[in-house]
Amino acid sequence: MRMNGCWRLLLITLFLGAALLVRPMPFALAVEDAIIAVVDDDVITAKDLQDYLRGIYAQLRIEGRTDTEIKGIMQQYEAKGVDQLVDDRLILAEANRQGMQIRPQAIEDRLTEIKKKYTSTQEFLSAINKEGVTISDIRKKIEEQFKARYIVTRAVREKIAVNPREVTDYYNDNIERYRKHARVYLNAIAVKGGLTDEQPYAVMRAALERVRSGEDFQAVAKVYSELPDIGEVDEGNLNDQFKSVIDTMKPGDVSDIVAIPEGLYILKLAGRTEGTVTAFEIVKEEIYQLLFDEKFRQKFPLWLESLRKKSYVEIKK
Repeated sequence: MRMNGCWRLLLITLFLGAALLVRPMPFALAVEDAIIAVVDDDVITAKDLQDYLRGIYAQLRIEGRTDTEIKGIMQQYEAKGVDQLVDDRLILAEANRQGMQIRPQAIEDRLTEIKKKYTSTQEFLSAINKEGVTISDIRKKIEEQFKARYIVTRAVREKIAVNPREVTDYYNDNIERYRKHARVYLNAIAVKGGLTDEQPYAVMRAALERVRSGEDFQAVAKVYSELPDIGEVDEGNLNDQFKSVIDTMKPGDVSDIVAIPEGLYILKLAGRTEGTVTAFEIVKEEIYQLLFDEKFRQKFPLWLESLRKKSYVEIKK
């Protein structure tokens, strides 16, 4: 099942999240022992927050993310800061309280997947050493990642239900999302001016006569046209004058001179694709996932809030 943004964010924070790095970061955070939050008996200091953010940064680097991706993700985490760290501590505490255990082989399998991103073991080791992370750090955070995934699945995801009627109703209520409008393919000869402008109109009459005498439309357009060709366009986006003309044409037909505010046009209907509606069977899984994700976005914060209520949480301002 595809993970929504909130779920992916949670897993990122719990992978290498508390690794202590020694390399300087591209963002400034004061390193100090000032207490910024308390979760039950767990004291969180400014340094803990710095290490947390550094760990996320290291993970993204090890994953091979681009600088742009890293910058965007780190901005999100810096903005959420302490609250995200507190939520992570609460989630892991709940997993441990329920005695959740992760099979060592599952941890090793995940570690192997990460290593496969590199051409050799030596390249992998060099990468993690550069980020100040050890194999033990990675194993520990993989374990925490799995614990977070399983506890959230057990507490939230497994309790979400999307029934078939909801999926059908969504499809019917949002049918326009799945409608592909008819499209037309138009070639045009166009000049600036109006029907009452003698010179532009005379030019267009000459162009139309050449087309109707059998000359190639595109060749004539190269000689006379002053405005861009039209090409493929959604039929619903045509202006009223064009639409009334096109509705009477079949592919290959050429119109008379049509006046719109932008100028004078001669249209050739090169082709038409009829409108369709994507069948329910094709999109029902997509709709199911959309509705599931929406319910998850509603229920996940409520579950986090319930964890906070069961614990002593104080965030220093």
